[in-house]
Amino acid sequence: MNFCRHLLLAAVFALLLAVCASAASRGAGSFDPSRVVQLSWRPRAFLHKGFLSDAECDHLIALAKDKLEKSMVADNESGKSVQSEVRTSSGMFLERKQIL
Repeated sequence: MNFCRHLLLAAVFALLLAVCASAASRGAGSFDPSRVVQLSWRPRAFLHKGFLSDAECDHLIALAKDKLEKSMVADNESGKSVQSEVRTSSGMFLERKQIL
């Protein structure tokens, strides 16, 4: 997999992990810490083994691919979001309750 695909998967994973953590806190699921590997602390990045199948990852990537937008930074003077040559990531958001 190339770097962009890994980056996209990390972003999607972070979103899905937050959803699962929220569900688990309500008793709707379980969390097995033995399946989690810390990849980095700064920035925080974790791998949850077996979280999604290859087919599920490919499907999420296909949903996101055409919607990726370059990440922005806050302008020091205006506070508005602007593009930066320093920021190299791209991202997108799924709609809440979007049918996947």
